[in-house]
Amino acid sequence: MEKKNNYKLLAELAKDFTLLYVEDNIGLQKQASKIFEKFFANVIVANDGQEGLELFKEYYPNIVISDIKMPKMNGLDMAKNIKDIDKEVKIIITSAFDEKEYLIESIDVGIDKYLKKPIPLDAMITSLIEMINKINDEKNIKLFERYTADSFEYQDNMLILIEKDEVLTVNKKCLEFFSQKNNTSFKEFFRKFSHLLLPHENFLYDKGQPSWLETIKDESGKLFNAKIKDDKGKNRHFVLKANRIPNKDDYYILSFDDITDLGMLEENDSNLSKEDSMEEEKIKMINLLHVLKRNKSKIRLFNSYKGLSISNTGTIEEVTAEQIKIKTTYLQQRAIHIDKKTVIESELFTKALKCKMVSVNFETQMVVLDNFSFIPYLPSDQKYVRVMPESNSKAEVYFNTTKISSDISIVDISIEGCNFSFKSLPAGLKEKSNLVLKLKLGIEKSSLDLNIKSEVLKIKENAEDFNVVVTFELEHEIKKELIDYIAKRQMALIREFKGLQNAK
Repeated sequence: MEKKNNYKLLAELAKDFTLLYVEDNIGLQKQASKIFEKFFANVIVANDGQEGLELFKEYYPNIVISDIKMPKMNGLDMAKNIKDIDKEVKIIITSAFDEKEYLIESIDVGIDKYLKKPIPLDAMITSLIEMINKINDEKNIKLFERYTADSFEYQDNMLILIEKDEVLTVNKKCLEFFSQKNNTSFKEFFRKFSHLLLPHENFLYDKGQPSWLETIKDESGKLFNAKIKDDKGKNRHFVLKANRIPNKDDYYILSFDDITDLGMLEENDSNLSKEDSMEEEKIKMINLLHVLKRNKSKIRLFNSYKGLSISNTGTIEEVTAEQIKIKTTYLQQRAIHIDKKTVIESELFTKALKCKMVSVNFETQMVVLDNFSFIPYLPSDQKYVRVMPESNSKAEVYFNTTKISSDISIVDISIEGCNFSFKSLPAGLKEKSNLVLKLKLGIEKSSLDLNIKSEVLKIKENAEDFNVVVTFELEHEIKKELIDYIAKRQMALIREFKGLQNAK
């Protein structure tokens, strides 16, 4: 059974490889060539070392099998010349002699395998499998080194190179953390890796289909939180990312960045959440921003122009204790310049990060921000478009059938609610109070009149006024009219914003 498995394995491994076979015994040469041709894509045959060297220069085979004693040029001299051309080609020397001088010379030349004739077929098959595995391992290591130089500048990360779901190679840091001796042992260990990803609120772990590995591969470059126990049984917090290697189908580099010291395990689990001091929260923010910077991870910036949401991606270029420097699009720079602030979202944040603008450099596409703090909502969670009505829009609000006499203005409106500014509040007005709204929304030299029943969602007291947010459910026809109004107002605001972009 093992012999058949080895034959099958060699046939699979060697199907894309070229073999150069050099043998001056014509009978043996023909017999062995027929066997090799069953496995290799191409088999090239030479009668002596000189011919073998010339054929190597022409075809550059992956593996060379050669006798030692041959006319014109012996096998070891040919091997030396071949190794001078390509040190990585695998050479198997065959000989009816096992003199010590030949063995020593073979070592000096860099021969990969020395087999004594007559060679059992099983031994030759095993040797060829070994040579091909060496070639593949060396190729994978080169591939790993080539693509990790830029992506993984910080060598403290654990790195794993995979093809589909099979491990090709890992770095030393990874072997040490998981107490694995070498690549071979880690390959087997990785098959049960899903058991190491511990369940944790908002974290990555196996929940069935798709698997954790398919999840991160499908969103290459996205950051995921993961909880894994170390060899001492302590829970460690990692940021996990899969980077797809360009022009290589199904090749990915997995990166594990240990951020346990940031204390975010409790922050990300509502069951373990705790109050943090302002200073502790600031330290966490700065450290998270450093993680995003070194992983070159995209963030998303949000701004609002009269209720119109403007959002684009950016990258963090610099982080200090006081400021963040971000590179983003011209459109977002303009929005920040007008708004004098921005909000940042990332996969790492459970909350959004609100920042004030320090400066905008349109030539370098850089925005400098400071005075940053977490806010308890995510702009991306906003379900409906909100717009600020035209200045000629008016609102009348009735509470308990009585018109509220306070100065009232509409801050913004959506198809599910409205945000008002009240100069003062009538007695008894609170959350869940019922209000009747009579709105006159100006649009393109005309107006939309609405009569709506609503409920107070929340009230916020400001220095000079009150924000009152109400929600409502509209009948189909009224909802259709409001949707049409919001769409037209949104287009007007887009034109207005573009006009501001062109203004000096």
